[in-house]
Amino acid sequence: MGFAANQARLLALISRKSDLELEAQFITQHKLYMANMTSGFFNMQAKLDPNSEAAKVLDARIKQLQQADKILDMHLRRIDSQQQAVKQELESVDKLVKDNIKSSFGIMGK
Repeated sequence: MGFAANQARLLALISRKSDLELEAQFITQHKLYMANMTSGFFNMQAKLDPNSEAAKVLDARIKQLQQADKILDMHLRRIDSQQQAVKQELESVDKLVKDNIKSSFGIMGK
């Protein structure tokens, strides 16, 4: 692959890495929001009679939020594995670019 193609691939990988980091931040932010909601529901539920209808509804909502949190954890693990793959590929392409620069612009092609 030529220098320009390697450079373009490097830029595309950097862009993908940034996209993955942003997606992970959004998911983490959403998890924090859901944790705050869950905490609020627990606080409201503690003030109610455990056998009341309102306490049962809050318990169902808490379980839904916990399930959604597990799904977001799965997404974060998927993003983390993608980030690792992009990181490895970035290192590989970066080495190729450096080798191309060295061979193209080095003294006497060395």
